[in-house]
Amino acid sequence: MRIIIFIFAIGMSIAINSQTLTFNSKDTLNGEPKHSFEFGGYVNTIMYYDFTGINNAYPALNITEVPVGNNLYKEPYLNFNAFQTRIRMKSRHQTKIGLIKTYIEGDFVSGTGALRLRHALISINKWDFGQTWSNFADEDAWPNMTDYDGPPTGVWARPTMIRYNAIQGKNNSLSFSLEGPSLDYTHNYNIDSAITTTNQNIPDFTTRYRYDSDKFHFQLSGVYRTIRYKDITDTSLFYESGYGVSLSSGITVFGRDRIHLQATAGKGIARYLVGFEGRNWDAVPTGDKKIELLPTYGGFFGYDHYWNKKKSFSSTIVAGGVYVQNNILKNVGNFMEGYWGLINLYWYPVNNLSIAVEYVSAYRKDYLSQEGYADRIQFMVQYNF
Repeated sequence: MRIIIFIFAIGMSIAINSQTLTFNSKDTLNGEPKHSFEFGGYVNTIMYYDFTGINNAYPALNITEVPVGNNLYKEPYLNFNAFQTRIRMKSRHQTKIGLIKTYIEGDFVSGTGALRLRHALISINKWDFGQTWSNFADEDAWPNMTDYDGPPTGVWARPTMIRYNAIQGKNNSLSFSLEGPSLDYTHNYNIDSAITTTNQNIPDFTTRYRYDSDKFHFQLSGVYRTIRYKDITDTSLFYESGYGVSLSSGITVFGRDRIHLQATAGKGIARYLVGFEGRNWDAVPTGDKKIELLPTYGGFFGYDHYWNKKKSFSSTIVAGGVYVQNNILKNVGNFMEGYWGLINLYWYPVNNLSIAVEYVSAYRKDYLSQEGYADRIQFMVQYNF
């Protein structure tokens, strides 16, 4: 093992800066190293005290878990974890067919603390292959916060995809992607015992236009889905079409503060929304051997403010809402609408070190107008390397 490391080091130059460890090959092409590698990440540890008692050992207050009506209880819960700790590696390779880039990132938000893959991407000229943020998403709309999920209508899905970046200009960009399909479906055999999920065979199609300037960015994205399901009595297959649109922006104000905006609407797009992904809100059975894709609407506003010129203290406020229209499963506890918000204070005592305290609150109402509230306070320490 020592011999392998020694041989690798002979052919590479090593540079260490405040955030990354970089290796560059000594051979060059077009004045740049043929191969370069960067390693980085951060260590994140968080303590949260949930006043309602939502015990999910997960560093996020998910709006769908807020208890309502007779289920409303107060049994406070305290948790410590370091699941959000993240490691990443990226590389650049000058080749005869052009620049090839790779990016790998993982964290430990797996439920057991095991390493979990977040990103694994290969970029070749205008093409991207692998798992990363959906082309429907806008990762730059994310406000500065410790909550792992953030507002429930945030489009933070990371599917595996093939993406073509048709325009990559200084200010304008346009991209299209085919993304791995999946279906979050609510089985209810009391309504229909014959209809069930099946293998999906048509990728989701997305398109995204983005404008960037020094002061702001604006993004318009859309997704179209063809969802397949099955009648188990005769194995016949059926299709329904889902779709969604998302508008988002980030605006710099007063020279250093930042406004974050996002509005999303669609039908059968729950898998793309962080508050509903994996919770079976894409579709429900209708009772006549069909499924209904659920309409979902929502958005959020965030504001990042720096308290001094040195930017050693900052605060963020976020407020968002979501509405899910379900005309079929009007049962006790079924989600109808909700609101979510937070306020925090960050301190940056030295470069790359963040210390934060944050208050998060959520409200949910079901189809019987039963209401529930939940809130928690979180304390975080993070160091980037």
